[in-house]
Amino acid sequence: MSGALAERDFVERLEKTGFDRVEVVDRKPWGIEECRLYPLFTPDLIELMERLIPGEKRDRIGDSIVIKARLGSRS
Repeated sequence: MSGALAERDFVERLEKTGFDRVEVVDRKPWGIEECRLYPLFTPDLIELMERLIPGEKRDRIGDSIVIKARLGSRS
């Protein structure tokens, strides 16, 4: 699964759908350079981000996380 959610919201949604033992196993900073790798971020959007996001914040505009979870038993 993927999405642009706050980490806590993502974990809560997994738990609500029956997953348990939900844990973040990896976290990496996500910056404008990583955004360039995905078609969702058009050249116009990248240009806008570069104009609006201060230089010192461009390397970490979000985090990429990997979550490990187990589908709990349903009674």
